[in-house]
Amino acid sequence: MLWHNNGEERIYFTVNPAQIAVSRPNRNRVLSLAMGGTVNAWGGRGLREVRLETFLPDAGSPFYDGTDPQTVLAMLRSWQDSGDPVRLILSGSDINDAFLIEDVTETLREGDRDVGLTLTLREYKFKSALAALAGKSGTSGVSFQRQDERVLPRTYTVKKGDTLWGIACRFYGDGTKWGTLAAKNGVSDPRKLQIGTVLTL
Repeated sequence: MLWHNNGEERIYFTVNPAQIAVSRPNRNRVLSLAMGGTVNAWGGRGLREVRLETFLPDAGSPFYDGTDPQTVLAMLRSWQDSGDPVRLILSGSDINDAFLIEDVTETLREGDRDVGLTLTLREYKFKSALAALAGKSGTSGVSFQRQDERVLPRTYTVKKGDTLWGIACRFYGDGTKWGTLAAKNGVSDPRKLQIGTVLTL
């Protein structure tokens, strides 16, 4: 079931979807290492995506419930264009959440008056929930970062096992800034970083 505008508009699918795909990706990033190679850095959980396939029965179908397929399609498209979240409830699963409609695909087959429907939805996060996660109420952005309250020292003395990448990660929060660190200290070969060298941060 889908409902919109606090349940004032609802769509019940009379035919259970033949297939429901639920993905739950992470926002991982592949980063290049100063010494060569790459690492996969965890970036937190992404937004769930649901893709369901069903059909909207025509008046001649035994599954017809009195609602014309084009009426259902028009309602779905208006919800999609509004940008408002809808609530998706899938019985027999743990899905009972707000989503945005990403895509409405209509499939027509010759000799079949039923209308095939593929619906793609992506999880919606309310602004208040995002603000609570970030500890900042009333912030309108989609992503939040806590302000770095650490005091950056002016110098750092290289120790055994240190790399420019690791030092940049530690003090800049981003290993890809190793080049900035190298340029600031005149380091021509990052593989020959000497223990005891005092780097300006």
